[in-house]
Amino acid sequence: MIDIHCHVLYGVDDGAPDLSTSQAMIDHMAKTGVTDVIATPHYRHHMFSYPSQKIEEAYQRLREYAASVGVDLSIGCEYHVDHDIFDHLETGRVHTLADTSHVLTEYSYSDSLDRILSYTQELIMRGWKPIIAHAERCEVFQRKPRMVIEAADAGAGIQVNADSILGLDGRLVKKTSRKFLDLGIVDYIASDAHDMDERAGHMEQCYTFIRKKYGEDITHMLFEKNPGKIIARKRV
Repeated sequence: MIDIHCHVLYGVDDGAPDLSTSQAMIDHMAKTGVTDVIATPHYRHHMFSYPSQKIEEAYQRLREYAASVGVDLSIGCEYHVDHDIFDHLETGRVHTLADTSHVLTEYSYSDSLDRILSYTQELIMRGWKPIIAHAERCEVFQRKPRMVIEAADAGAGIQVNADSILGLDGRLVKKTSRKFLDLGIVDYIASDAHDMDERAGHMEQCYTFIRKKYGEDITHMLFEKNPGKIIARKRV
């Protein structure tokens, strides 16, 4: 399995608070079949500053540990979309997913479909490949799940959290994420793991569920093939 969205880097956002937690998360990933991980620290104006130096130091240190247990760690960012996103991407203020053209974009619960489509289209026009992080959390898609098709048709990749599918984040996101799956509109399933307790990763359990309900081909596409295309383009 390949996990393109998690907060395993310690001391840089609301994810792992320290090195020992990061290492425990990596150990868990290795034991449950995750071979490649993209660490995606938050950037959100006035909330998560994406401290570049701390991120680079934590990444290099954790990357070595991850390699020692058979996990290939890459760097990225979960970017809470604002008007600075274009400048921040073009100047390298934040990492893209594995330093490719793919960008993990996060929207607020109440953001309109027009706003999501506008930023998606502008990013694509500028040469980026936006992926909407945990799209099932957006109110507009919760109210009308079929609206996510418009985002996909605009060119956005659709990422869903494993915990949402498993029902660990509440009934509404479970219902929405499973409707996405039934529509065949999901491109990536990721952990969005933050720690080893309340927001631990459950990729293995979700993999088992998807394989049983949707079959081997869909499982391979969501956990390996599609995220593998991002990893394959990463710049070392």
